[in-house]
Amino acid sequence: MPPSRRRAIPGRSPNYAALPTERANPRFRTLDRLPTEQLVAAITREDRRSAASVAAVRQPLARAVELVAGALGAGGRLVYAGAGTSGRLGVLDAAECPPTFGVSPGQVTGVIAGGRRALWRAVEGAEDRGADARRALGRLRVGPQDVVCGICASGVTPFALAALREARRRGARTIAVTCAPSTRLRALTDVLVAPRPGPEVLAGSTRMKAGLATKMVLHTLTTGVMVRLGKVYGGLMVDLRPSSRKLRARALRIIGELTGLPPARARALAGRARGRPGVALVMHRLGVDAGRARRRLAAHGGNLRAALGEGRRER
Repeated sequence: MPPSRRRAIPGRSPNYAALPTERANPRFRTLDRLPTEQLVAAITREDRRSAASVAAVRQPLARAVELVAGALGAGGRLVYAGAGTSGRLGVLDAAECPPTFGVSPGQVTGVIAGGRRALWRAVEGAEDRGADARRALGRLRVGPQDVVCGICASGVTPFALAALREARRRGARTIAVTCAPSTRLRALTDVLVAPRPGPEVLAGSTRMKAGLATKMVLHTLTTGVMVRLGKVYGGLMVDLRPSSRKLRARALRIIGELTGLPPARARALAGRARGRPGVALVMHRLGVDAGRARRRLAAHGGNLRAALGEGRRER
């Protein structure tokens, strides 16, 4: 059986005290006695370790980007699954994708232990209910075209592990994001992204450094995927949905920057393109109307550079 399709072997209950996310940080034995300014300085100093830990896993993170980009480009989905802070971060990242990149809400989605109410309030014991994860993936009809990303800072959360097992049973590809990698977790994933920010300032509080590292991994993953799919042109979000005053103003600025048109003409072009920068640029560059511009983009899978005939990126 190929390594990417190995099945995990059930083992004994984890030794929680040995997990890096549970250890006490020896640098903070006097945390509760620090003056407030020193307390804040200590926390922010430790946070920098999160950024360094994510930089250290750039190779597996790049593999995750390519895996998800391939799946989404072929019509599949990215499904996040996690509990507590990890689950909330997955749902948050998924929710940001439609307005930023113009993708459909279902293309990147998240499931959290305890359901929607767990977004606002802790649902005690929900992380231990693996059957809930299996049912959630069943409702989504996860299949071989999809990628499921299990997010579990500690590496042992039953909800996330059950989601990964169910995803593999259904033929989906799998990614895990964790700050405590293990042999069991590696056996469940095609790509394991495991930053190691070290023990928390407040022992076991993974909403801190582990949460920060996880947030960085997730926004790097989806931003990288959308860049690969052509939803970004240069450093600009050319497929954003101008659904608010701020986003309409941003779209207008992007259209002006890309076309070089004076404000009045850029505004008129934005109106014809319904505020979509990518559509506006195709109209401007190719001299076509909005309908033809949208059809050309659709024919190229929404990839703006391809629609403009600018060729493929260098690899």
